[in-house]
Amino acid sequence: MIKKNSKYLALILARKNSKRLKNKNILKLNNKPLISWTLNKLLKIKPLFSDIVVSSDSEIIQKIVEKNNFIFIKRPKKYSTDKVSSEASAIHATNYYVKKYKKKIDYVILLQPTSPFRKNSTIKKAIYYSKIYPKKQIVSTNTKNELNGVLYLTPLKTLENKKNFSYKNFKPLIIKSKKESLDIDSRKDFLEAKNYLKNKL
Repeated sequence: MIKKNSKYLALILARKNSKRLKNKNILKLNNKPLISWTLNKLLKIKPLFSDIVVSSDSEIIQKIVEKNNFIFIKRPKKYSTDKVSSEASAIHATNYYVKKYKKKIDYVILLQPTSPFRKNSTIKKAIYYSKIYPKKQIVSTNTKNELNGVLYLTPLKTLENKKNFSYKNFKPLIIKSKKESLDIDSRKDFLEAKNYLKNKL
């Protein structure tokens, strides 16, 4: 049975500092900050979500977000270190959002800025899966069933209870494309992304 009328919050976590690749979320890829690749695509499917929210401690990212008329949540220092999990930061952001905007949320879709080649069709597929498997977390994987970081969709209650985006028995969403599966976390990854664009792969 397909569940209808659920409320989805698109969430982007983009803190200022990053260890392996400095300031990776605002590095220019084809003269466009990395985070803008995700934001620009989301503009085309904005009606799918209750809102699109970005949590960050960066003033540069704040300007980019507000220019696109998305919701910006200023992340406190205690949630902005590399020792804090994405889950903890996400729970803070969703709690803040629900309290401030007084909106009910059923699902959170985590979309990391480091996956610039994520397709909107993949997001739509994840939402479709969530309607068929309403209690399941939907997690993107590669063909070897390894997590690739492209997308995490979770019932909000599961995130709050399990404090994990990919708890056991999640529903995998397999992405066959190596380009779409690219997660930019190092200089090598960034050069690979530039190579995809240069060769129009």
